[in-house]
Amino acid sequence: MTRLSLRALLQGAAESQLRECVYRWCGAPTDEKPSLSRAAAAMEDEQRVFSRLTALPRKLQDLLEAFFANGTSVLSVQALFTECCKHFKSRFDLEASLAALQREAFVWHVKDKRWASHDSPCWAAPSELVECVRQFRQRRQRQLQDTLTLQGFLDARFFRERVENGAAGKNGKAAEQKASDHARKIYKLYTMESAMAQRLAKLPAAVHTLVLAALHTHGGIASMDDLVRETELTDAPDLAFVGKCLEESMLGTTAQLDLAPIGIQPSERTIVVFHEVALWAIKKRGEDHRPGLGEELSCGGDFATNVGRFLRELQSSKVLFTSDGELFKASAKRIASTLLPVPGGFLSADGALDAIYRFCLQRRLIDRRGERALRPTPAGTDFDRAPLADQVKMLLAHFVEDRTVPGEAYHHVRMRRVLLRLLRRAEPMLWQDAAVLPFLARNAYLATLEMRPAEEFFAARFQGGGYTPSESLQQMCWNLLVWIKRRLFPLGLVDVGMHQGRVIALRLSRLGAELLDAEPAGRVGGTRSSVIVQPDFEVLVFPGDDVHDVVHLFDRFAVRTKSDHVHQFRIDQQSIAAGLADGLSGQQIVQEITDRARVPIPQNVLYSLEEWTQKSPS
Repeated sequence: MTRLSLRALLQGAAESQLRECVYRWCGAPTDEKPSLSRAAAAMEDEQRVFSRLTALPRKLQDLLEAFFANGTSVLSVQALFTECCKHFKSRFDLEASLAALQREAFVWHVKDKRWASHDSPCWAAPSELVECVRQFRQRRQRQLQDTLTLQGFLDARFFRERVENGAAGKNGKAAEQKASDHARKIYKLYTMESAMAQRLAKLPAAVHTLVLAALHTHGGIASMDDLVRETELTDAPDLAFVGKCLEESMLGTTAQLDLAPIGIQPSERTIVVFHEVALWAIKKRGEDHRPGLGEELSCGGDFATNVGRFLRELQSSKVLFTSDGELFKASAKRIASTLLPVPGGFLSADGALDAIYRFCLQRRLIDRRGERALRPTPAGTDFDRAPLADQVKMLLAHFVEDRTVPGEAYHHVRMRRVLLRLLRRAEPMLWQDAAVLPFLARNAYLATLEMRPAEEFFAARFQGGGYTPSESLQQMCWNLLVWIKRRLFPLGLVDVGMHQGRVIALRLSRLGAELLDAEPAGRVGGTRSSVIVQPDFEVLVFPGDDVHDVVHLFDRFAVRTKSDHVHQFRIDQQSIAAGLADGLSGQQIVQEITDRARVPIPQNVLYSLEEWTQKSPS
């Protein structure tokens, strides 16, 4: 690793060059002899360094990254041009940018003959500047983990420096192994549930009140000012005292979270309950305080059925779209009226149709053909005839990437994947508070977030100007809950519990357990759906564990008239013809009804089914 200090780079330089360097880094020049030690000290001041870096044009910032990213701060012009050629039109453009950085006192020519050459002169950034940026970025990369997790806090406070110092000695590996073993034992001791409960109970009363409010209302990360206002404490402790209590008990800390560079509103004077503690406390409260429900809502496989209805509508009638690619209002209104409603009003018929239309376009299930008409593609036909599980899995993959739901897409797409992993470990058919999953998903996501890629993603928005993060830590949870209500619930993966018109509880449904491989439906109940066929061609479906697949299949050859505890369908010649056109055979339809019948099927129904299936081409 080759690095040159500021003094080594400017050795033998003219006094005017020295004064220019000191002026750039230390301010207005004086009549005194220029002091390189002052300039070197300024290059080690993080606030000063990054203030100057952000003031540079983006092109120069990208050029400096080559010096910061490499193991050596000395680079030839040829190496720079090879690495940064996409940013420069020619080698002359690169050399002009290097000259601009030299005027700003960031880089200088290397005069030492060990590196300088006639063909490709070398440039270098001072080692003080490179080390300052490197240490800041290392600390910044670990900032969230060190603040939000007990493991990171212990590592940063007690073990990391010891490991680094030990590694530099003669017995580096032995010291590192010893420190790691000690850290693992301490961490295991502090994360025992009984130990966490005892430490939480021993907190001072006012601090205990604030911590409980932070856990139950904000998921473990909350502003001190918000908590004081919500709890209405008359004699609230100051932030320093709260932080001392939390850190001494290894339950949390206080911090100023500068999250703006990663597209989240900054949180000042923040109380943080460590992720491990919050995970235990939020789950325990959910187990101890089961919500009392006024109404339970379930969707089953209705959304996938609606996709099939949309595709069959395109097949049977002419559906037009506008020059902007949207459905004509008359066509959209007609199709929306045929869709099964989403209980609870979380997704209107128009909203459901829009989601279905965008899904079909993105997955190439429909095609825009001549005369501005839409028709299903072969993939659309295959989708309509696929098993319910395959349909819902494809819809879920699409909705994870959905950008139409509120929230910053960069974070929410990743948080949704975390939430699905948590949901997979949930117990099926067991109600829990509606805020538990969003809180845990946000905390787990932030605890593992890599800062550098996120900062690079949002840097372009800040560079353009006019961008201000609009989503707070609390809003991330509420927007995630909106996604659950508008996407996971209509898909039938979760059921929703209501009280006085509000969503207060969620649970993993049987269909969700099957699709997420959390718990096979056979182990949940073990019953099979059955039917009763009336002489007036009405079919009653009594639900079992496979009710979603049964209802989805019946929707293909019967008309659903009611969905409640018992699903009601009506069979007629037109519905049977639609089922046959959809790829079912008459034998399949009769076999499905007969195998599930609780009582013998009326003879008139069997006779009509045989007649209708023979008249229609199979």
